[in-house]
Amino acid sequence: MRFPAARPVVLSFLFSCALSLGPMGPTEPAWAADVVRPAPAASLAPILDEITEHRLFRTGKVGFQVVDLRTGEEVFSHGPDTSLNPASTMKVVTSATALKMLGPSYRFTTDVYTDGEVDASGTLKGNLYIEGHGDPTMVVEKLWKLVGDLKSEGIERIEGHVVFDEDFHRPDYLLPGWNKKEDMARGPSYFATLSALSLNFNTAAILVGPGAEVGQEARVRLETPAGDAVEVVNEVKTVAASGRRSLVIEREVHEDGRTEFTVKGTVPLLGDHQRYYRTVADPTAQYMGAFQELMKQHGIGVTGRFRRGDTPHDADRILQIRSTSLATILMDMNKLSNNFIAEQVLRTLGAEVKEEGSTEAGLQVVQEYLATLGVGPEDVALVNGSGLSRQAELRPSVLTAILVDMARDPQVGQEFASTLAIAGYDGTLWSRLRDEAGRLRGKTGTIDGVHCLAGYVEDGAGERYAFAFLVNDHGGRVSTVKGLHDRFARTMFKWGSEPSDEGGEASASP
Repeated sequence: MRFPAARPVVLSFLFSCALSLGPMGPTEPAWAADVVRPAPAASLAPILDEITEHRLFRTGKVGFQVVDLRTGEEVFSHGPDTSLNPASTMKVVTSATALKMLGPSYRFTTDVYTDGEVDASGTLKGNLYIEGHGDPTMVVEKLWKLVGDLKSEGIERIEGHVVFDEDFHRPDYLLPGWNKKEDMARGPSYFATLSALSLNFNTAAILVGPGAEVGQEARVRLETPAGDAVEVVNEVKTVAASGRRSLVIEREVHEDGRTEFTVKGTVPLLGDHQRYYRTVADPTAQYMGAFQELMKQHGIGVTGRFRRGDTPHDADRILQIRSTSLATILMDMNKLSNNFIAEQVLRTLGAEVKEEGSTEAGLQVVQEYLATLGVGPEDVALVNGSGLSRQAELRPSVLTAILVDMARDPQVGQEFASTLAIAGYDGTLWSRLRDEAGRLRGKTGTIDGVHCLAGYVEDGAGERYAFAFLVNDHGGRVSTVKGLHDRFARTMFKWGSEPSDEGGEASASP
């Protein structure tokens, strides 16, 4: 595996920091001089202070800060420097760092090399090397095309091995920071494994549908066959059409890395086929198994083995598949709160900047970005890139500092904002604030007892603010916290929308 030389985008990031930071801190954006508006702190504080009367501020742990993007001034806070579990609002940190350091146009690649030659009969006399670079968007359709492209290159047969190079990322597949026993056993899709050679978000899609008659075995199969790497055992029976669908999927990880799913239960006759997603233990093995199956489909014979290994430095590249842009990928990551993408991006940060594709190296890059904002290691507890951890801690003031920095960055600020869910329209906020759709963009974060929201919100006059509203140990329903977050948003939407009788200053109806 070859690590690329340091990319110019790193220098670009440092240069942009120098432009945006003056001797006294961040400069105002150019458009700020055209806006005439009184300092909002004295007006907003008492209005937002009413929100703190909610019982969650007494029974839970809450950190809350609102910052005016125009002035950089804090207009309201409650425990802004309290260290709290951010859950998936950690993805704000990961995506901001990735855009700064890799650039919005960065693309993940999968490269195919060979150390041999293809003769007139279409026989490759040598090995084929598949070198992965952590593409989180690699799905079986793209892999099918890659194998088909080999055929287009004139390869009908390989007299050698097919070697899979996963060294761009360190081959420790488990997402760090999450050790919930139930999830370790079941492998839910949000607890995906990680690899430089990943496929289908490193999950297996298990299709389950009824058999032809009552009493027959149901139809159970893998949507993407992966050879011996992933196996399914069918113990599902077809019952009467009036019966109920009741399924249990057990996962067993064998010592050799194979993942075996046993599906038990019943499905009603004439019922639909449904997909159930579970994480595979060895993602590279699934990639290799699927690749082998696709080679068979395309009629490409192989005399050697399918195995892991390194790409020789003198091998010739014959194919490359590139992902969509990082900015587009981060939209899926943040809007849908995809843990797998976040961890793949973090490890790629480590690989590109530190030449080590690990969580630890990626977090070093994150910490270096935070240092440019005056945030030291003592201010955060970073565990992974997705926020799926009980040990992670962030201060609301750290999140707002990032949000302000990104809003003022002319190079990547707009791309960053576009990754956030738009309230009333899409992502994890599609069903929220639908009567005021489009006026808040944010990243949610939820694990048991934790619900957080951070992003941008506008007031009644169209001015924008960065905010972070983190709630831990809420001890109740997530809907209660969501209601509190929405109450904050609606308060902001109204403030400044009506002129007052004194001095033209904006007023509010909380």
